[in-house]
Amino acid sequence: MSYVDRLLAPGETVLHRTLRHWVVLMRWIGSAVVLAVLGVAMASIYGFAGWQGSGIGAWIGIGLLAIAVLVALPAILRWTTEVYLVTDRRVIRVAGVLHKQTLDSGLAKVNDVRLTQTVLGRLLGYGTLEIITASESGINRLDYLPRPMAFKKAMMTATEARGGVSAPAISGASAAVTAPPSSRRSPADRLADLDEMKRRGQIGDDEYRAKREAILAEL
Repeated sequence: MSYVDRLLAPGETVLHRTLRHWVVLMRWIGSAVVLAVLGVAMASIYGFAGWQGSGIGAWIGIGLLAIAVLVALPAILRWTTEVYLVTDRRVIRVAGVLHKQTLDSGLAKVNDVRLTQTVLGRLLGYGTLEIITASESGINRLDYLPRPMAFKKAMMTATEARGGVSAPAISGASAAVTAPPSSRRSPADRLADLDEMKRRGQIGDDEYRAKREAILAEL
């Protein structure tokens, strides 16, 4: 059983799981890639050049490859162990190879979710998700999150399954207010909740229109 699996409570289900975007890995191992390319070039050229100093050049190339591996390996381990999860109860961020760091935000305490994407982030498919909660930690920030809209939708699905959308905290209250299940609420209240979700960016235009039409059809 992995470290992440041991964090889950009995009966807790993972709805979405992802690593940080590959852009982060490329940034961390960029120097190692350059060294590897130089090493391969030197080993190829001097190893088969057939001149007196070819052996030295080949060994330098092999040395550069070894250094590249030593530089890249810790970065790869760090990248593969930094995990973002959405479960049916909370959002979890796990980081660290030996020294583990875990930060989770209970869905019942989520007040707001902010998604930010730069132009490059939209082109490559990553963004920053800020989960604002009523806990003391305040904000759980997920940087370089791949497919951020899918992650956000998984959060919404889990929140709705728990019985409604968390309303913003009132007058600095220490806990978020959770709306009762939609089946027990009037259509007007459900429309108000839907408008609030749209305002906070938790659903897109198409999903908003579809849900609104479904509620109006019940009138």
